[in-house]
Amino acid sequence: MKNKVLIDLLKVDKDYIIPSIIIKNYDKLQIEGLDFILLIYLINQRDDISFNIVKISNELNIESSTLLESINNLNEKNYISIDMKKNENNVIEEYISLELFYNKLYSLLIDNNEKERESDIFSVFEKEFGRTLSPTEINKINDWLENDISEELIKEALREAIINGGNSIRYIDTILFNWIKKGYKNVEDIKHKKDNKRDDDFEEIYDYDWLNE
Repeated sequence: MKNKVLIDLLKVDKDYIIPSIIIKNYDKLQIEGLDFILLIYLINQRDDISFNIVKISNELNIESSTLLESINNLNEKNYISIDMKKNENNVIEEYISLELFYNKLYSLLIDNNEKERESDIFSVFEKEFGRTLSPTEINKINDWLENDISEELIKEALREAIINGGNSIRYIDTILFNWIKKGYKNVEDIKHKKDNKRDDDFEEIYDYDWLNE
């Protein structure tokens, strides 16, 4: 049934556009099969979407009973709502509103942007330092990344520096140098070493020239 609907949809003399934000967040939206087809159809309508089951059924080659089921599914997910308003003849009619779905997309967009900012290593440093990074500091961070030092290890070195009051790029570089020399590649390596030999690590890792800082 689903394959037939998809094939019939390809035969319709109309191109349907799928916004990229829907593709990128497809797994989060959890819309499948005919529900997805109906949603894309509704998004592509230029005018107000009249709740006309016969018209939509004919355009999508979907049986009315199946179409109503998809409408109900989208309504339960709070992606669409059925609103009442007057038409140009001042007659009250039912319309399908996508306002709830656009609000959902907006929330996903904001959430994605916040996660990107949180995961961006330069933003993490600026947040911890409380200021904008200098070109020299940015170059040093890029040097670490280019030398295959993972962001996980760099962030852990930053955290370690903040805890010990040495929030400078030079201090963090010293920590990373010692960790790499010891063969640490991730946070688990560091935690394992600390659990087994805390005292021996302290003197070597924090052998730092404070007078020249």
